Amino acid sequence: MTASSPGYHLYGWATPNTHRVTILLEELGLHYSVTGVNIRAREQFAPHILALNPFGKVPILIEQRTATDPLVLFESGAILLHLAETHGRFLPAEFPKRATTLTWLMVALTGLGPAMGQAHHWTDLAPEKPKAARDYALAQVARVWSLLEDHLIEAPYLAGAEYSIADIAAFPWITRPGWAARRLDDTPNIARWHDRIAARPAVQRGIAMPRGAVLA
Repeated sequence: MTASSPGYHLYGWATPNTHRVTILLEELGLHYSVTGVNIRAREQFAPHILALNPFGKVPILIEQRTATDPLVLFESGAILLHLAETHGRFLPAEFPKRATTLTWLMVALTGLGPAMGQAHHWTDLAPEKPKAARDYALAQVARVWSLLEDHLIEAPYLAGAEYSIADIAAFPWITRPGWAARRLDDTPNIARWHDRIAARPAVQRGIAMPRGAVLA
């Protein structure tokens, strides 16, 4: 193994944030292995996982550049940025395309993902589902989906004409509209964008990882 060809090992589960990383690994054509971490069984709090990420979350990516000096990365957005910058793809280098891509990446990371996660909690996972909490969560989802729907009227991808890590960050959450009591058919621009990305072979492979993992 040389410094120019690192190996990768991913800890993750069938979650949108893990799928952000597996999609990009597949798009880049990188060789990687995967260890499943079942978050429903709370395996993310096992000592060996906490030793890698004290926050107790997946995904975690180990980049093994040498036998003794691994780089441990966590937080899906940080992993996407690192891989895109390291391999020079899916994040434009030139201004203003780079700035635009980073803007929409942040919408996916700080707007779409958290809103969808909260909605999933209050519509499905929470043992008690107070109406005020559910309504608030769904309103936050509606706000960001409305933004994306309007933005995608003319742009084929979130950052414009080019597929990027902004799309990769958003897509795994959009594939789960039921988590927020939504239907893709109600947002035709988002639906067209979704179908365009879903047709990519690398995306299909990435969404299937880790093999056998199910997020019930």
